[in-house]
Amino acid sequence: MKLKSIEISGFKSFADKTEIKFQNGITGIVGPNGSGKSNITEAIRWVMGEQSAKSLRGGKMPDVIFSGTETRKPLARASVTAIFDNTDHFLKSEFSEVMISRKLYRNGESQYQINRNDCRLRDILNLFIDTGLGKESFSIISQGRVESIFSSKPEDRRAIIEEVAGVLEYKQNKIKAENELGKTSEYLKRVNDLINELDKQRNPLEEQASLAKDFIEQKTRYDILDRTRLIRTIDANSEKSTNLSKTIKETDVTLQEFRHTLSKQEHLRDSLRQQITLLTQKKDSLQNVIVELTRKEEQITGVKNLAVEREKYRTNQIKSLDDEIVIVQQDISKSKQQLQAENKDQEVLEQEVNKLSGQIADLMNLSKTFDANKLQHQIDGLRATYMDVLQELTSVRNERSFLKKSEVRSSKQVTRIEEELNSLKIQQQQQETKITDLTNVVDTIQSDLQTIEDEKKEISVKGVKINQEYQQVRSEWLHKSGELQQFKARFNSLNNLKDEYAGYYQGAKVALQKRDRFTGIIGPVSEIISVPSQYVVSIETALGNQLQNIVTDNEQTAKTVINYLRTNRLGRATFLPVNVLKARSLATGVREASMNSQGFLGIAAELVHVQDKFINVAKYLLGTTLIVDNLDNGTKIANQIRYRARIVTLDGDVINAGGTMSGGATKNNRKGLLAQDKEIADLRDTINQSEEEVILKESKTQELQHEGRELKNKLDAIEARQSEVKAALNDRKNELQLANERILVLKRQISGSEFELRNLSGDVQVKNELDLNDKESALEVQISKIKAETKEKQSILDASSESEEKRNQQLTNLRIKKTRYDEQLTQLQRQIGNLKSSLQSSQNKLLDLNKKKKILLGNDVIERTNSNESLETVKEKLKNTQRGIADLQSDLVQKQDELDRVNAQIETLSGQISESTNVLSQQKGQRDIAKNTVEVAIDRLRDEHETTIENARKELVDVDSEKLMQEMKLLKRGITELGTVNIGAIDEFNRVSERYDFLSSQKDDLTSSADQLNRSIDEMDREASHRFKETFDQVANEFTIVFKQMFGGGQAHLELTDPDDLLNTGIEIKAQPPGKKLQRLSLLSGGEKSLTAITLLFAILKVSPVPFCILDEVEAAFDDANVSRFAKYLKTFKDTTQFIVITHRKGTMVEADMLYGVTMQESGVSKMVSVSLEEAQKKELA
Repeated sequence: MKLKSIEISGFKSFADKTEIKFQNGITGIVGPNGSGKSNITEAIRWVMGEQSAKSLRGGKMPDVIFSGTETRKPLARASVTAIFDNTDHFLKSEFSEVMISRKLYRNGESQYQINRNDCRLRDILNLFIDTGLGKESFSIISQGRVESIFSSKPEDRRAIIEEVAGVLEYKQNKIKAENELGKTSEYLKRVNDLINELDKQRNPLEEQASLAKDFIEQKTRYDILDRTRLIRTIDANSEKSTNLSKTIKETDVTLQEFRHTLSKQEHLRDSLRQQITLLTQKKDSLQNVIVELTRKEEQITGVKNLAVEREKYRTNQIKSLDDEIVIVQQDISKSKQQLQAENKDQEVLEQEVNKLSGQIADLMNLSKTFDANKLQHQIDGLRATYMDVLQELTSVRNERSFLKKSEVRSSKQVTRIEEELNSLKIQQQQQETKITDLTNVVDTIQSDLQTIEDEKKEISVKGVKINQEYQQVRSEWLHKSGELQQFKARFNSLNNLKDEYAGYYQGAKVALQKRDRFTGIIGPVSEIISVPSQYVVSIETALGNQLQNIVTDNEQTAKTVINYLRTNRLGRATFLPVNVLKARSLATGVREASMNSQGFLGIAAELVHVQDKFINVAKYLLGTTLIVDNLDNGTKIANQIRYRARIVTLDGDVINAGGTMSGGATKNNRKGLLAQDKEIADLRDTINQSEEEVILKESKTQELQHEGRELKNKLDAIEARQSEVKAALNDRKNELQLANERILVLKRQISGSEFELRNLSGDVQVKNELDLNDKESALEVQISKIKAETKEKQSILDASSESEEKRNQQLTNLRIKKTRYDEQLTQLQRQIGNLKSSLQSSQNKLLDLNKKKKILLGNDVIERTNSNESLETVKEKLKNTQRGIADLQSDLVQKQDELDRVNAQIETLSGQISESTNVLSQQKGQRDIAKNTVEVAIDRLRDEHETTIENARKELVDVDSEKLMQEMKLLKRGITELGTVNIGAIDEFNRVSERYDFLSSQKDDLTSSADQLNRSIDEMDREASHRFKETFDQVANEFTIVFKQMFGGGQAHLELTDPDDLLNTGIEIKAQPPGKKLQRLSLLSGGEKSLTAITLLFAILKVSPVPFCILDEVEAAFDDANVSRFAKYLKTFKDTTQFIVITHRKGTMVEADMLYGVTMQESGVSKMVSVSLEEAQKKELA
């Protein structure tokens, strides 16, 4: 990954749009101080997400926008765009080129983009996290950054190693997990509070529910016994009516039983018919299965017969091969015997040839040289040629004879190979058909698998959505529950204060606490009046301490309480006896003048609400007090009525009669009694509303939790089905692979058989035979010519040399004899060679025949096994199916018999119902006559127990009358002893228990979530520690090596301040430049510190190279030697890291591959000038 270019517009001193392109290697940026060089570095940091205006040398972020000059106006926005070459996908993005942009407007609006698409700041930060290009990394280093390395605390230096180790993401995730853990703990605390509250409610509710259940049980038993008593009373006083009713009832019951039995029989008949139909369908289905299995059995039998035929064919082939093997073995045996004989003949001939050669040599030594020698030599040459041609002719004739014998054997082999080839082609077609079928099956299964995966994905997405909604609703529920607890706590606190009369004077408090002792005490004034919320402050101000005045029924009660307080020295109190208290009112003139004035709201006594019996109390206390909206209007009204009444504003300011005024406020703003009562009332309404909201949220949480569990079950089922389909797909793929491998083997076998067939074909045989005939004819012609020429030359020789005839004749005879022997020896050697070749060919053929026989035997076993297994399976299925049909047939017969029996019963019941209906009609006519005698008893039963005689008779208790009355007395006594019972406590207890159980399950879920978060945090800590330690060791090792190279000697190393705490340990840098002792970094000189810090940079780059690195005047404190060493060392990273160096030093400029100059031709506006040093050098050399 490389930084390709950066485009700056309106950022600091770059007012105009400026594009800077960067190349591989080292790019230097030079220019005078104040020209804007460092603004390029800050622009890169800014576009990569820098949020600290201070680190960008500004007070606030809009300071980075071009602020204008004497000749230019300020710009409204700043924009920076950086383009990265991401072909190696170093950044976690699918794009090969990544463009990030950032814009800032003066109104504070910001815009972030990645590849021209709007995004968040977090998206840009996440893009560079753990890449070595983050905020704490060494990718952008200024001179101040170098100073911070040796001036910062050891604990702060660890951030450098953390960035290299890539643990920042772990730290962020840990912070998120800790925040989530905090929320979970808070939720758990709230749930525990709710559980504790419900637990307090459960115990009393459980007792009340138990009492209510006892009451219901005893009352139910009592009602049953009472109804039984009433029925018996009706039977005793209305015997005739009762007997008739009983008879009618019995008849009706009988009729109902007949009808009920008839209905049951009809249902049974319909059920039997359905069962018979179902059994018939199953039987038909099994018949179809038998037909299919029979067809399959026939098919498999045919296949088996075909296999038998193939087996016969293979047997014949094997027999043919055995015969051929015997023939070949016999040929081999004969060839070996013939070879031995030929070898013996060869030895004999060689001995004879050697003997004749010696005789010829002797004769040649004795003969004289004469002119006829040349002629004789030519004759000998012709004769030798004649023997060679004759020998070749003999070989050709022998080869043709061998070819005829081979032709007989080849014809058998051709027949066998053709049959084998046809069988292989049939197997190939079968395998191709099987492959086609398996391919279709695989495609179908893959389609099903894709459908399952789509369904799984849909359910997973829905599950995530449900879970998110569940978490949100649960969070809202817990939040609402927490608020409800706070409201209840405040409500209970205020109620307790009210019950304890907190804020009351001692005497009033004691009197009110003892109000049960003094029955005439009605209560304090604050309890008997109700004040609208807008008048609470004004009324409370108007009444003041009078709110604690105690209202009594008469003056005697007041005297009694006062004596009690005085006797026990318990304080003083003011009492308002209702029977003697007189109302106060304004003069008519004052009332009329006030009502017509601006800001007048009403007379205080008329603005509060009290019961009619306490109207005099309200008028006594507030009848002469006016309520106005504000102090200004109050002053005006006071002037109009000449200060003859007290005026109170809504803010609590008071203008007393006579003109005195009071008002203001205190810091604590303590609430009065009326304000507390108002707050209690408001809290009661708020609690009711909050409880409804909590119940709704709780119900929604349970609903979402249930829906989430259902989705989880569905997902588990889909995953199980997915596993089954995948297993089936793998099986079919394995079968397809085996079939493909089998067809490849068959193709190779077919190719080999075709090749062998071509070699044995008649065309080759014919071609070889024709070639031998042509060759034989040519040799015969050549022999004729040699004979004629030899005869001619012999005649010449005979005519010229008769004297040497005998010797020559003898020599000739010897030579002829030798030639004949040589010819025989040569022919014998050829025959031996041919026999060896034939023997080798026969042996090879024998091996080939044995291999083919072995293959045929193996195929035979496989096909026979497969056929037997398949046929046995089909026969077993057929047998089981036939057994099933027999069972079904047995069930059918049984069901049909049962159906016939039911039909007979239905006919009998129909007759009985008809007869019973007639009898019942007669009995009802007789009962109507006696019905009036029992109407009174029936009315009592209906009015008192809200039931009918029929229903009462169904609940009759089988107990004698005496015991029945005793039990009723005991039950009535028990019900009385239970007293007042809360029947609703049963439902309330069930509701509270259900909510308690639900909250307990939520508590378990929250506890499990907290445990999981703790485990995740521990795991992240272990991984972060491991990565930090591993990276630290690598950087420390490289730092020691690079230090010696940068300083030309000396030693340095990194140390952990607390090796046992890898998550918080600091890093100490110790260095010993050449000629000095080992000391901490803070004790080195400025140049040594800077060079040591740069050494640390190089060590980090060796351990974890970054794509690009920006250095802003980091070598400013170096001397020339160190600058040169620094610049040359940069070159070593040229292939892995792109360097952008802002510098003033010549040594660094020399090593740069490209230089950019920053100038300010226009004051306050930076411009760029670029020079490629490599191109400049090339031009200079040219």
